Amino acid sequence: MKKVTKYLLDNTAIIGLIFIIIVGALANPAFLRIENISNLLRSASLVGIIAVGMTFVILCGSIDLSVGSVFALAGYFFIKFGQTSPVLALLVPLVIGFLLGSLNGVLVTKMRIPAFIGTLATMMFARSLVLIFSKEVTTTARNLPSFLKLIGRGKVFGIIPMPFVILVILVLISSYLLAKFPFGRALYIVGGNMDAATMMGVSVQKTLFSAHVISSVLAAFGGIVFASRVGSAQPLAGTGYEMYAIASVVIGGAQLSGGVGKISGSFLGAIIMGSFTNIFSMQHLMNAVWQNAVIGLILLAIIILQSTFLNSLFNKNIVRGKSE
Repeated sequence: MKKVTKYLLDNTAIIGLIFIIIVGALANPAFLRIENISNLLRSASLVGIIAVGMTFVILCGSIDLSVGSVFALAGYFFIKFGQTSPVLALLVPLVIGFLLGSLNGVLVTKMRIPAFIGTLATMMFARSLVLIFSKEVTTTARNLPSFLKLIGRGKVFGIIPMPFVILVILVLISSYLLAKFPFGRALYIVGGNMDAATMMGVSVQKTLFSAHVISSVLAAFGGIVFASRVGSAQPLAGTGYEMYAIASVVIGGAQLSGGVGKISGSFLGAIIMGSFTNIFSMQHLMNAVWQNAVIGLILLAIIILQSTFLNSLFNKNIVRGKSE
C-alpha cells in the first residue's frame, strides 16, 4: 500500500492529465479535436513558461508572487519597442525581468524579508508601473514585425503552436540544468535543509538569488509571448497567473516546503490547468465561476495527500530510530 501511495505521489501529474483528458472527452467530444487541442496548448504554454521559472523558486523553499506583474510589464515594453526596434523589444523586457528578479533576490537574501512579503511588494510595484506607463489603457501595436508576431502566433507544421514549442524547449533546458549542473543539485539541497546546505558548502543566498532571477526572467519571457499573441499590452495582463503557476508546480508533484519537484511535473501541471479552463469553457453543466473552486479543491487534496505521506514517513523514521 505504501509503494502504491508513493507511486501516486511521484506521478500525480501523469495520472491527473489522463483523468482530465477523460473528463474533457466526456464533457464535450470536441475537446479532442485537433483545433481545440492546439488552442489549449497555446493558452497553457503561457502559464507553463511561468511555472517553469516558479519551479526553481519552489524547489529551494521560496515563493514568487510578482510573476504576473512582471509578465504584464514585460509585455508592455515588448509592444512599445516592437514598433521601432525589434532588438530592444526582446532585450528590454528580459532586462526588466532580470532587474525585478534581482530585487526579489536581494529582498529575500540580503534583507532577509520573507519571500511572500518581498515578492508581494515587487508585485504591487511592477503592476503600478504598468498602470502608470500604459495610462490604464490597452496599448496596441500597429506595425509589429512579422517575426515578432511568430513568437506568439506561429505554428510548426501548421499544427503545433509556437508558444508550446518554446515551452518544450525551456522544459528540456531546465530539466538538463537541474539534473546535470551543480546549481540544480544546490536547489534541492537548499530546499531540503538550508542548515545542511550551508554545512555542505552550498551558498544558500546565491542559490535563492539565482532562482528568483530565473523566475522573473521567464515570467518576462512569458509576457513577450502573450503580447506577441494578442498584438497588444494589457494593463491587467497576467493577473492571477502567479497562483496558476504555483498550482501547476504543486499539481506537478512539487512540495511548497522545498526540496521536491521536477520541471516535467510542472509542465504537465500547466497542461492540466489549461485543460481545466478549456473544459469549463466548453461544458454547460457548471457555471464558469466554479472553475477556480474546483482547482482549489484539487490543489488542497494534493497538498493534504503530500502532507499525510510525509508525516507518515517522518513518524516511521522516528520509530525506526528509537528501535535501533
